[in-house]
Amino acid sequence: MANLKPQMISKVLIKPSLPTSEHLKTYNLSVLDQLSPHFYLPIVLFYPPPDSGNSSNYTTISSHLKKSLSETLTHYYPFAGRLAPNKDSIDCNDEGLDFYEARIECKISDVLKNPDPETMDLFSPPGMLFNESFQGSPFIVQVTYFSCGGTAISVSMLHKVTDACALLGFINDWAALASGSMVSPMFLTQQVISPYKGEITVPGINLDKNINVVTRRFSFKPSKLSDLKAMVSDDLGKIHSPSRVEVVAALIYKCAMAASEAKSGMSRPSMLMQAANMRPRVVPPLPDNCAGNFSWFFSITTNDEKDKNMTTIISALKKAAQGFSEKFGNGLSADNCYSLICESIEGARKVMRQNQGEIEVYRCSSLCRYPFNLINFGWGRPIWVGTSTSQMKNTFHLLDNPKSGGIEALVTLEESNMSMFEKVEELLKFAALNSTAIDD
Repeated sequence: MANLKPQMISKVLIKPSLPTSEHLKTYNLSVLDQLSPHFYLPIVLFYPPPDSGNSSNYTTISSHLKKSLSETLTHYYPFAGRLAPNKDSIDCNDEGLDFYEARIECKISDVLKNPDPETMDLFSPPGMLFNESFQGSPFIVQVTYFSCGGTAISVSMLHKVTDACALLGFINDWAALASGSMVSPMFLTQQVISPYKGEITVPGINLDKNINVVTRRFSFKPSKLSDLKAMVSDDLGKIHSPSRVEVVAALIYKCAMAASEAKSGMSRPSMLMQAANMRPRVVPPLPDNCAGNFSWFFSITTNDEKDKNMTTIISALKKAAQGFSEKFGNGLSADNCYSLICESIEGARKVMRQNQGEIEVYRCSSLCRYPFNLINFGWGRPIWVGTSTSQMKNTFHLLDNPKSGGIEALVTLEESNMSMFEKVEELLKFAALNSTAIDD
């Protein structure tokens, strides 16, 4: 794929089908929005050629997507606006959502044969990914047409504005409108009051341009996940039914710590932060299409060598998740839950500042069970779902593999650590590096 790059054929602004009312012209970002980093994160949906075997009519697909997107933006009007200079609000001026179209002279199977993260980057507009100075609409779409008639639809969200769950909600609503259904999204800032008045920063979430990082994709097949779960359960009977996400996150964390130690020649304390979507935890639950950032995290800390084993890590994760649920899941309303998160910000900042430079921080975000693979714009479901490289070191992004039922893990580490990580035998016993996505 090194010599095959999409050729951009057009860029247009898609405006809402109806103008935004004057009283909605300013959309204030929440505290969690303002805490979130200022860069775009994409999801890429790959749709096969039509069953007839004939190439798709690009003009028909383009028109269909643009018309339905315009209708969608009438409901999601902030996404057609622009972030204010102080980054605490969106000017809902209906300027339009950036919509790119490109062609690539290869078959969709050529890409999915070995879909490494660098190849996924090709399906987003040049210069956009992890570029904090990139100027664009809060959501950006690129549609890429393959020579075989297949299509890739990349939708990128500005993390400053919303999170991955709301990204799913937006694309789902776009697909629903494309199929003639009705939608009714909501916005988090209209559901909660932001009581926090402190400094809107948390150390450690900004990009460090001076560090060379690389992203690798590791695939865990269902049989390997079963083996991994069985191994952990056999090692310590106290662990009952570890989840797929728990065993994968624990294994990657364990192997990443081992790689860091092998590179530096010394052991250091580590922390694993696990993101959690708060929408289903509140009463009444908020839907996926509640736009905004509404995620928080729980964490574990690993100080001693004796704790760097799978069973201890998973036990700690389960204990931390239980404590998190007890704190944030006891019938709290969205407003009360949000207030509690805001009260936790100062504690999170204190921990990060105290340990900055002394503790190795890893972050895990799971999109497993987020049904991106069911999104249908009118010509069927995607055969694969991918995302891009990352510039944030020590991050793990987990996604479902829609074909195999396994898990795809995109791991980003410093380049020198990754050279150690991708050779760890325990990891390779259960995961395959950049395996094919079409024959699983």
